[in-house]
Order: sequence, then C-alpha cells, then structure tokens
Amino acid sequence: MLYQFSFKNFKSYKNETIFDMRAESIKEFEETILVDKNGERVLPVSVIYGQNAGGKSGLLEALVCFFSIILKPRVVLKIQKNSRFAFFDEVIPYKFDEESKNNPTEFEIFFSTCCNEYRYKLSILDKKVLYESLYKKEFNGKKPAKIFERKKKNIELGEILKKSNASININENIPYLTFLSITNNIAIINDVINWFEHITAINYAQDAVEKNLTICDKEAKRKFIELINVMDIDICDYRLEEKEEGKGIKIFTKHKNNDKEYELNLLEESAGTKKLFSILPEIIIAIMNGNLVILDELDAKLHPKLLKYIIMMFKGKINIKKAQLIFTSQDLATMNNQVFRRDEIWFACKNENKESDIYSLYEIRDENGEHIRANATFSKQYLEGKYGADPYLERMLNWEAKDVGNTCKEE
Repeated sequence: MLYQFSFKNFKSYKNETIFDMRAESIKEFEETILVDKNGERVLPVSVIYGQNAGGKSGLLEALVCFFSIILKPRVVLKIQKNSRFAFFDEVIPYKFDEESKNNPTEFEIFFSTCCNEYRYKLSILDKKVLYESLYKKEFNGKKPAKIFERKKKNIELGEILKKSNASININENIPYLTFLSITNNIAIINDVINWFEHITAINYAQDAVEKNLTICDKEAKRKFIELINVMDIDICDYRLEEKEEGKGIKIFTKHKNNDKEYELNLLEESAGTKKLFSILPEIIIAIMNGNLVILDELDAKLHPKLLKYIIMMFKGKINIKKAQLIFTSQDLATMNNQVFRRDEIWFACKNENKESDIYSLYEIRDENGEHIRANATFSKQYLEGKYGADPYLERMLNWEAKDVGNTCKEE
C-alpha cells in the first residue's frame, strides 16, 4: 500500500510537496480504512480538485514520472511487459526562477508490500542520478535497515546486498534499484520492483480504448460484464477482433433485443461506455490483485452515478486485497460526505509566484481555527471559495453585464 509520496522541483511544484495516504484520526467511513500488518491505517481513495492549471495533473505526473524512471528501462530491455502503465519519464523542473533549473528534482516514496515497509528516495538532475537510497523495515520491527545508499557513483551497500555480491559499477543515468532488478535476482529488490510493476496509470485522454482492454482472465471478464449491467448498460458480452497487419484490436459489444443478439462496434457506443471499456477492466484487475491505480480526470465523460460507483468499489467489501485509487476530478456531485472522508479530498492551487501546492480538506481550518465540519456541504463551500482552490464561479457570477457593454461602446 502507498503511505506517502513527496517530491520537489517538478513542473509547477517548486518546494517539497507531501501527498499522504495515511488516515487521520477521524470517524468518517471508518469501515473503509485499509489496515496493514503494523496496524497502520491507510486510505483506499484520494481525489484531487482544483482550478485548471492549478497542479492537479502535475501531482499525478510526478508520481507517474517517478515510476517511469524506474520501470521504463526494464520494458525497453523486454524484462518486463507492462501494459498497464502510460509512461512519462521526462523530468521537468520548476521554470519560473533561475535557481530551480539548476537544482535536482527529488522524489521519495513510503509504501508496503506483503513482506515489508520500504522508503525509497531518488534525486535527478539533467537525467543523472545524484542521490538514491532504499531502506526497509519489517512489520513490527523497531529500526529500518539500509539496503543501499548512493551518492552519484558512490554506492554503499547494506548487509543484504553485500551477501549477494551485487555490482556497484553503475551508469549515472539509471537508478541503482533498476540496475539491480535487471542484473541480479535478489528477493528484497524483486519485492520492491514487483510492487512498482503492478501500479496502473491511465491517461484516458491519450490512451486508445483498444490499448487498455486487457482482460483475458475469464473471471475478470465475467465481473466486468456484471458491473456493466449493474450500471444499467445493456451489454451482455463483447468480442475482440485483430485489426489488419497486427495494428491493435477492434472491440464489438453484444446487445440483446427481443431474444435476438446484435453487435455494435465499440466506436458506435456512447463516450461514457467507451471510457468504461477503457478503465473498468484495469480497475477490476487492480481490485482483484490489490494494486494502486492512478487516473487523471476520472470523472470526464462519466455520469456522477457511475463515478460514485467506481469510487465505492475501492471503499467497499469487495476490496479485500486493499487496492487504492488516486484520481483528479472536477465533479462536484460526488464532493460530499456521503462519498469521501475529509482526509480523502485534496486541493491543488497556485500562489502568486506560480508555485503549486496541495492540501487536504481536513487540513483547512475556519476563521475560529476549527477543522471543516464532517457534515459540511463540501461542494457548496468549495464553490464559495472557502477552500482556497478557487473554481472561478464567484468571479463569474459577479461579472456585470454593464462592464461588457461599456467595453463594446469604447470599441
């Protein structure tokens, strides 16, 4: 499970930014909290809201960039077949001051597998690794153990890697974690890489539906059709057909009408149905395996009812493997205390220096220094600008027609 991700000097994020999936000590949706072997309480879902260009997607891109740097060499060398990841490995520093351009971009992640807790850091400048470290802590262990620590080309090995005779001759452009996963068969490294490999990152706007329909497992397909029908979409089955010259696949949906079966090309279906075919199979696989899903603009082209259904899949009893969902949204119908805890709602916004920051709804305090109430109308207060990530509505409502008229007369 993902506990915490932090980063610095990436796109519009200049300063250290911490995104925390650990649950606060509040009562909302207590039954949905994921609990690890250490008793750590972790959120199944987090959503990021905010104005356009405020940094919502930038946060997810930082996550995806970090994972891409580690995983892409494995895919290029065909060690790993990764069909569940939209790679983005371009490290883009903050560009609105001269100092940041010459400083490294830093990433740090704190997570657990079924075996251990891990903390991994990576610092990169001009595609060169300046610093890297990996520490692990056994569940109920008192002290973390160093797996390795790297400062540029100088690598210090922990006891586990010393016993494995791991090489320390490394290219400065590749993470040592990736190098070890390619050149050695070390259980502790395999455990970390396996967790990274099973992360699903989907950018629906860029990925074709055909690329993302990866269900081969009969049980997963059965669940997919079942969910489609629960969502009141009358598709009884689908079939895949290879395009000419191996250029992907075509998808045909099957419908029943008056006891007869009819087929439609998926391209003839609604935009919402096409999106469900793109993302729902991946979500089912993630829940079946307990994976992390990263999804930009999950709400786009989906009815709020369908969006809520997908969110509640991660918060419901079917999530026995402790899968997690992180996504961005502009949908206000689901921004309420019937769907989210206060610590599951995050906001991204920019200050006057064009620097993005994020904060959870639980961190916000009112004029009396109190937390936002659990029974507050979140969406209404958000539109009123009380949460800081201004969605523009108040300024639009105060835009008087006479101002437009005066402008026209001057012209």
